[in-house]
Amino acid sequence: MPKQGQGAEDQLTLIRGARVYDRALDVHRPPVRDVIVAGSRIESVSAPDELSDRKADIAAGVAQKRPAVRVIDGTDKLLIPGLVNAHYHSYDVLAKGRFEDMPFDVWALHSQPAYWGKRSKEELRARTLLGAMECVRHGITTIQDMNSLVPQDEETLDIILAAYAEVGVRVVFSIAVRDIAALDIEPFLPPTIPAEISAIVNGKPGDAKADLAFVEAQIKRLDPLPPRLHWALSPSGPQRCSTPLLEGIASLSERYRLPVFTHVYETRAQLAKARSHYGAHGGSLVRYMADLGLLTPRTTLAHSIYITDDEIDAVARAGSGVVHNPLANLKLKNGVAPLLSLKRAGINLALGCDNCSCSDCQNLFQSMKFFTLLSGGMDAEPTGVLAQHAFEAATVGGAHAVGLDGAIGEVKPGMQADLVLIDLSDFAYQPLNSAARQMVFSETGRGVHTVMVDGTIVLQDGRLTTIDERKFRQELDEVMRTVDRDYEQLASRQKPAVPYLLEANQNLKKTKLTPNRLVGGGVE
Repeated sequence: MPKQGQGAEDQLTLIRGARVYDRALDVHRPPVRDVIVAGSRIESVSAPDELSDRKADIAAGVAQKRPAVRVIDGTDKLLIPGLVNAHYHSYDVLAKGRFEDMPFDVWALHSQPAYWGKRSKEELRARTLLGAMECVRHGITTIQDMNSLVPQDEETLDIILAAYAEVGVRVVFSIAVRDIAALDIEPFLPPTIPAEISAIVNGKPGDAKADLAFVEAQIKRLDPLPPRLHWALSPSGPQRCSTPLLEGIASLSERYRLPVFTHVYETRAQLAKARSHYGAHGGSLVRYMADLGLLTPRTTLAHSIYITDDEIDAVARAGSGVVHNPLANLKLKNGVAPLLSLKRAGINLALGCDNCSCSDCQNLFQSMKFFTLLSGGMDAEPTGVLAQHAFEAATVGGAHAVGLDGAIGEVKPGMQADLVLIDLSDFAYQPLNSAARQMVFSETGRGVHTVMVDGTIVLQDGRLTTIDERKFRQELDEVMRTVDRDYEQLASRQKPAVPYLLEANQNLKKTKLTPNRLVGGGVE
């Protein structure tokens, strides 16, 4: 048998007797099936009593103790497709649990990588490993990492990608770019703001031409791509990018057929900026993107809290999608996205966990639960938004968003073997009334037993097979000594700017804007 975590293209695996989740069948009591994985792909899904030559070959191989043949007992397990974390930033994983009760721009002042500056190789590796490890532990097999590289160089990129390869998770990686550095709330700052505080909030403008050249150079350099790595493109947000930068991203997406992820209407400040700065485009960030050729079926908008009905219709017509991040949206005081309107418009919905500094976990079970509960809080009548739809957003919806629909997101023959076994003996499933509902409403991630990516087992019995977790914790402790010291210095530097940002927040609050997405209409 190959060593766990290494895998082999000729590996043959039979997952025997698990309940297999199939959205086209009974999602409450999934049927028991045998699943054969050949190398990195699912070869067949069949009833346990359905005999085949392949099953006979596997039985013979196990009897002969052939190393490339294995059987996994799926009894009392639920087999699901690996979850897709469709919006995530790995750069602030080490800030988990550090912030609370901060409006968006105050949080950004303390969390964004430009304020932290260049980090050590050890820290880059540790933060990437930790985020990926947590994802795998919670059944996430694909991560869309929108990463702001500081500095933007090949060494930084290679350290991050090497760490992902070490864990064995699938990554759709995008280099976040922006050439308008100011915080989104900058127009609402008081006119009395001192020059030194204004310099902190405004930052330094970027170079669109240099950013586009770097991104394309990496796409060409890493060709063919290493296993389990895929490219995407990420302008940080249309309000943070010049027209030439957005047009360049649209061109790259078209030429390389790459998905695009960008923050749109995450905050009320972004809504205000759309109305005041984009009059030539109807005061709409969505129309601005459409006018630049950036609203396409390959585009996914992160958050979309303050999107209007007309803009929702435009997104639907374009075939673009939305990735919902309920944990971060609520913690950063941004409000609740109009999920019912988005879903009813037929827009592809995916789910993300966003930053560890504003969601404090990489756990899509939490996101799925909020997906359904927030929908229930929008309408006293039945909404038709069910647990199974939240699960679809975390699987096939995410697969479509990252450009991998038809390859991941379902347990089907021919698809990549990105699979998760969940222990049905966990209290979350006692008694088993509905696999779909109990995954969404009861599961915490505790029940994740085995995780396979590309046919390779990366988690078994709840333990990572690719990383020595004890050794890693020692490495993390060393890194955190520097991180803690640097954060204290950063907080001290940024402290004088906080009162001005809070005043800007009050100025924004007084501005009449629709829609209002705060729970209960907000507090006057």
